Amino acid sequence: MTYEEAVTYILNIPKFTRKNSASHTKTLLGLLGNPQEAVKVIHVAGTNGKGSVCAYLDAMLRSEGKRTGLFTSPHLVKINERIVIDGRPISDDAFVFVFERTLSCVKTMEAQGLPHPTFFEFLFAMAAAAFAEAGMEYAVLETGMGGRLDATNTVERPLVSVITSIGMDHMEYLGNTLEQIAGEKAGIIKPGVPVLFAGTSPESDGVIERTAEKCGSLCKKIGKDAYEILGIEDKH
Repeated sequence: MTYEEAVTYILNIPKFTRKNSASHTKTLLGLLGNPQEAVKVIHVAGTNGKGSVCAYLDAMLRSEGKRTGLFTSPHLVKINERIVIDGRPISDDAFVFVFERTLSCVKTMEAQGLPHPTFFEFLFAMAAAAFAEAGMEYAVLETGMGGRLDATNTVERPLVSVITSIGMDHMEYLGNTLEQIAGEKAGIIKPGVPVLFAGTSPESDGVIERTAEKCGSLCKKIGKDAYEILGIEDKH
């Protein structure tokens, strides 16, 4: 299959599928050999700043000599931008390779009577396979929407969970109040996994802190009092 054919297939997925359960995504990942377990995952959710935080984390890890995978959305020019390996979008050849692997697993699922993954679920599976194939040490994963029901939330033991500021977004899916939306974002918190979150409002902060407490997770709020700018050398 050519790169162009692979991209056309992926872009046409929304026309014949719907969102699936976490168990469905886990089945797909299992057929791929559970590649998400081969890397140390930093999982990022939130309303505002998710993409920037993911980019910062990826850059910081690479500055320390770590090999990193970065999964974000949307893309601006080319779909490869969603799957970044060592700071560069995945190559067309590697894209086709993991696409064909993923598609083969999807066909196996369909033969078993299971539905086709969504656009996002398919790309997440491709990213997980690509990161494992390339031997990444870390993977920074941005949720697509919400958190609790997101395909990326099938990662069972991330290294750390990060929640950026909370706002009123995707209310038709996530809820009509900050508390409800924060509850969906806080769904990425796993038992015993540390949580870093941006202080936003008493309503959303409280939801995240209570969820972390129930999970027995170390929880750190990052507010304006959590850091100090010691100086700016370049003033130009």
